Amino acid sequence: MRTNVIALGVCLLLVSVLSMACDAGGTKRADSSRRETVRPTSDVTPAVVNRDMRNCVAIPSACGYPDQTNTGVPANIRLISSGSITASREGQVIDGMNVTGEVVVTASNVTIKNSRVTGGRGAGSADWVIVIRPGVKNLTVADSEILTPPGTAQDIACILNIGDAKPVIRRVNIHGCSAGVSSGGGSVEDSYFHDMSQVAGLSHNVGIASNGGGGMTIRRNTVFNQFSQTAAIAFYQDFSAQSDNLVEDNFVSGGSYCFYGGTGSRGRTSNIRFVNNRLTRHFFPNCGVFGPIASFSIDDPGNLFVGNYWDDNGETVTP
Repeated sequence: MRTNVIALGVCLLLVSVLSMACDAGGTKRADSSRRETVRPTSDVTPAVVNRDMRNCVAIPSACGYPDQTNTGVPANIRLISSGSITASREGQVIDGMNVTGEVVVTASNVTIKNSRVTGGRGAGSADWVIVIRPGVKNLTVADSEILTPPGTAQDIACILNIGDAKPVIRRVNIHGCSAGVSSGGGSVEDSYFHDMSQVAGLSHNVGIASNGGGGMTIRRNTVFNQFSQTAAIAFYQDFSAQSDNLVEDNFVSGGSYCFYGGTGSRGRTSNIRFVNNRLTRHFFPNCGVFGPIASFSIDDPGNLFVGNYWDDNGETVTP
């Protein structure tokens, strides 16, 4: 009997060792079945924004917003070091990894969770930290930290979507890039954007941006852009007209204007809604250098700018 127990123990050890696999790029990764995630990446009750509190910049979480205390990798997750990863398998899960380099997503239904990815110049050679290739669908990034090396000048997107994916980003701590999230659509919720980077004369800094199309939900994020351009949250018409975007219950500051509302030469906007956002004068007296919002037409169908207010006194912000 004792011999059988020892043999069983050896078998279990071999299974554990063999559960470490290599991705398409040859990088070791942790198999998603090797442990339970301590903090689930869904079904997490979001914080309740306290509109009555004032001057929330120092500790955003005290007012119900994201900061370093409630975003990023959970404290009790043990990370495994890795080089760059190519997520090329349908449904691949990158869990509990400390990546130095980049994550390239080429397959659909990929999940990145409980992980730290440090990319950009000084850690790799790419113009992004995570890139979503054309043809990908349904990427989720949750409970993670995405950054470039502290103190390095970067003209790099932390999460860059160059296809038609609608990524879901939740409880992510993003910093050190010139653009936090650049995507045509998707959702960004309960995440913290701060301490951005810039290459002088080149970078156009923005926390969260859609470059065309729309269909983006941006809710309960803290987005602080300390630079005098371009925005905290922006909708552009680089590729197509903007529609069906919701910006709700965010805490924002910085840029030339805190918001860009999506008007441009490719068509009329529709259903662009800025609702119940808290704006702070922390970096500039008008939230942005020149004001709260630009490139926004309140007369386009379904567009709204309502319930937005100043962090210091609670007064209504008008477009």
